[in-house]
Amino acid sequence: MSMTTSKQGNAVIFDLEGKLGLGPPVDEFRSAWTEALAAGSQNVVVNLAKVPIIDSSGIGCLVRCHCAVAAKGGKLRIVAAGGVVRQALKLTNMDQFMEFHENEASALASLGGTPAGD
Repeated sequence: MSMTTSKQGNAVIFDLEGKLGLGPPVDEFRSAWTEALAAGSQNVVVNLAKVPIIDSSGIGCLVRCHCAVAAKGGKLRIVAAGGVVRQALKLTNMDQFMEFHENEASALASLGGTPAGD
């Protein structure tokens, strides 16, 4: 899995590519969001557009991220989860406590960042 990170206001954006599963992919992602929160980011946006599959370790990592972000008073937004990934997140009821968006602009707008469409 590869990952790029950017910052927009008080949000850190992770663009993930490849399987988000047990081992180095989950470990690297967990380290990245942990470091971002420690550095002062309040909100996290995770773009899953290029993630074809997610396993229970990946889902668990998103749950831990959600809890850590909420503990800091922030919000986690999931972007462009499609196909198998969206189905896995829905089956595990992640859609009950996480907000899903079609694109990063919409996710950032929901956090009070850049308005959708800008």
